[in-house]
Amino acid sequence: MIHVHFSESLPSAIICLNGSLPKAEFYTFFPDCPIIAADGAANTLLLQGIIPSVIIGDLDSFTPSLLPDYCNTTIIKEINQEINDFEKSLNYALKNHFNSILIVGFQGGDLEHTLNNVSVFWKLFSHFSSIIIADLHNRIGIPFDQSFTFSSGKIGEIVSLIPSPSALITTKGLTWNLQKEVLELSIKEGARNVVSGLFPEIHIHSGRLLFFCEARFPLIPEIHI
Repeated sequence: MIHVHFSESLPSAIICLNGSLPKAEFYTFFPDCPIIAADGAANTLLLQGIIPSVIIGDLDSFTPSLLPDYCNTTIIKEINQEINDFEKSLNYALKNHFNSILIVGFQGGDLEHTLNNVSVFWKLFSHFSSIIIADLHNRIGIPFDQSFTFSSGKIGEIVSLIPSPSALITTKGLTWNLQKEVLELSIKEGARNVVSGLFPEIHIHSGRLLFFCEARFPLIPEIHI
């Protein structure tokens, strides 16, 4: 079974999407970590004084005049309209062997962009050793298609199990445990459960889900088999 605990290890890269991004102080948790900005996200970062390592996308939203003259940012214009800037960023990360990814700016802006990001996320998640979504409300999401123990779970912590599109699961150590029950979009949801015991377990018999828990920055989840 996979064990999930938090540590001071750094992600290989941070991907910033053009949604609601954290304040500049957030990035101080991850010194020297490459930042990949998806098109217009670069504008927000630069206005905060954060210089991304890479800016990628069709660049229809990026404002080049915001870049300081002295920076060494790599700018990649990729005009392929068959994939969005998030997918271009993930492909760049894979090509450059960034296998542990932290994503910010996933939500915000047009709702269809957020929902499309969900689709892209699930399309490519299995190619990474670790891929984590962080929001602005001290929550993170981690995808799983295998059973896991939440080794860092705190009693009273709110967790959510969001299927994509369905998952047959058994849980232990939660207030509302499931016994070989199916969570499925539009049928049965798994949001806002509560950790009630040490080392809660989520057994995934089939399917996959996005597991949400409290963030613990600067610590990030490590996943070990």
